[in-house]
Amino acid sequence: MNKKYLVKIFATILLFSLAIFKLNILEMLNMLANSNIVLITISLFFIPILYSIRVLKWDVLLRSVGLDYSRITLFRVLLIGMFYGLITPGKSGEIIRAYYLDSEKSITIPTIIWDKIIDIFVLIILSVISILFLFYETKLYFVAIFLIVIFFFVLGIFLNKKITCYFLSLININENSTKQFIETIHVIKNDKMLLLKLFTLSIFYYSFAIIMSEVLLKALRSEINPYAVFILPIIVLVGNIPITISGLGLREYISVISFGILGESAAIGFSFSILIFLTITLIPGLIGYIFIMKGGNKFKI
Repeated sequence: MNKKYLVKIFATILLFSLAIFKLNILEMLNMLANSNIVLITISLFFIPILYSIRVLKWDVLLRSVGLDYSRITLFRVLLIGMFYGLITPGKSGEIIRAYYLDSEKSITIPTIIWDKIIDIFVLIILSVISILFLFYETKLYFVAIFLIVIFFFVLGIFLNKKITCYFLSLININENSTKQFIETIHVIKNDKMLLLKLFTLSIFYYSFAIIMSEVLLKALRSEINPYAVFILPIIVLVGNIPITISGLGLREYISVISFGILGESAAIGFSFSILIFLTITLIPGLIGYIFIMKGGNKFKI
C-alpha cells in the first residue's frame, strides 16, 4: 500500500473521529434506532430516478462524440464506476468506467471528466447560494469565493492544450491518443447547447436529491429547520475533495458543523450525512460490485 493511500486512510479516520467527538453518541444511536422506516423506504425509490438522470447525462455526452451505447449498458457501467469511486479519494476511481466500454479511452475518458466538471460546477453554484442565504459568516463567504477561483483555475488548466499535452506525456500517452483526447475535450467545450443540456440535467439531479434528502431528514426528526436540507450541496461538494476515502469523515465533519450553525444537533447532522452516503453512494456502489463479480471485472482495454 503506497504512502499517499495511507495518508488518505489516516485523514479519513481523523476527520471521522473529530466528527464523532462533536456529537452525543447515544443521541445519534437513539435517533437512528427510532427513525421512520417508512420514510427511509420511500427515499430509496429516488435512487433509480437519480441514476437514470446520470445515465441520460452520460449518454448525451457519449452521443455528442459519436458513441452509442444502450442505456442498460451505461447504467451497469455507471454503478461499477460507483464501486471504484467508493474506494478512491474524491471518487477518482469512477474514471474506470471508460475501461468497461469498447471505445477509445482517449474519447470516453474526456466524457467522464466533463460529466464531473458539470457536476462540480452545479454543486458550487448551489453551495454558494446556500452559504449566502443560510450562513451569515464572513469566513464562509471567502470560502465560497475560494471555491469559485479554484474551480475556474483547474478548468483553465484542463482546457489548455499545451498543459494537457504535457500531463499526458508524463504518463506515456502516445501522440495520436493525446491528439484525440484534446480534440474530444474541445468538441464538447464548443457545443454550447450540449453544455446547457448537461447543466439542466445536473440541476434536475440535485433537485431530486434535495427532495430525497428532505424525506430522509423527516425520517430522522419530524420537526427540523426547513432550510437544513439545503446543506446537501455543500456536503456533496466537500465529499469530492480528494483528501479522504470517498469523502468519508470530511463530509460528516462538515455536516456536523453546518447543522450546528443552523441550531440543529450534531447528531442529526452526522446521521443525515451517513444516510445520504448509504442511499446515494454505498447502495449503488455495492450493486456495481455485484456486476463486477458477475463478470463486469473484464476490462476492455
